[in-house]
Amino acid sequence: MNKLELKDWKILKELDDNARRSNSDIAKRVRLNKNTVSYKIRRLEEEGVVNGYYPVIDNSKLGYFSFRVYLKFFNLKAEQEEAMVKWLKDNNKVGVISKIESIYDLGFMIWVKSIYEFDDFWLEFKEKFRKHFWKERVDAFSKVYHFKRNYLLEKSSSDKYEVIGERNLVEHDELDIRILRILSKNARTPLVEISANLKKPPRTIAFRIRQMEKRKIIQGYRVDINLEKIGYEYYKIDMVLNDFYKYDEILNFCLNHTNIIYLDRTLSDLDFEIDIEIKNRKEMIKLLNEIKSVFNIRDIEILSFKEYHKLELLPS
Repeated sequence: MNKLELKDWKILKELDDNARRSNSDIAKRVRLNKNTVSYKIRRLEEEGVVNGYYPVIDNSKLGYFSFRVYLKFFNLKAEQEEAMVKWLKDNNKVGVISKIESIYDLGFMIWVKSIYEFDDFWLEFKEKFRKHFWKERVDAFSKVYHFKRNYLLEKSSSDKYEVIGERNLVEHDELDIRILRILSKNARTPLVEISANLKKPPRTIAFRIRQMEKRKIIQGYRVDINLEKIGYEYYKIDMVLNDFYKYDEILNFCLNHTNIIYLDRTLSDLDFEIDIEIKNRKEMIKLLNEIKSVFNIRDIEILSFKEYHKLELLPS
């Protein structure tokens, strides 16, 4: 765990609220000079506290939908796991790959435009790696709510959050997609760098980004934090309700809890899933008991996430 100063926490919070904020803008907000903010951000990156930056993209507006796969390994050696992860990283349909402990060992998400596209991918994957896992789970996402990390400053939660899965297609072209692919690698990529890469004027790039923000293709810009470095842990809590009479209250509950960062709705046997970033398992159990006191829970499954091998929210 890295020893962070209060100003470091404030900078992390600004990056989580909007990772494309300029260093000058962040400096004004945290009351430091620009050079100090630039130095602190660079140090957070070099020390591995910050892994990178990513845009929150509503892929459904581009015609995509996502499947999530969990795997439990079977007699898998380290080099074989590395080969599997590398194959997934190199596949341009796979956007998120995460290492898990507990019920499963690996999870990944894939963005496709039809169930047949996923079927082709899944068959190819199993042909290569079926002998290395004995248990799998495949779910389709219908909607994801992405909340701000208000726990960074122990602030009360705001009503601002991003939504993935609004479904209505919006107008876009190849230039928009090329811009999104660059931002997916690094959401803080400067306009002049995107401009040089795509050979388009900076004002054109800026206009396209503003339009994608306006149309909610781009929902926001976030920071990928190495939780171990700041003394936090990542859990996913999957739940089945006894009934749905309080289902509409789930969103408000999650919105008003500083440690909940995702609320997921999937086409599966689960009613909802929440992702939390919290100091330790003891605090997670405390939150779990609070959830049980509010909602009529039939069954619960807890997964512990360790790290991301890949985090890109757009097929490349």
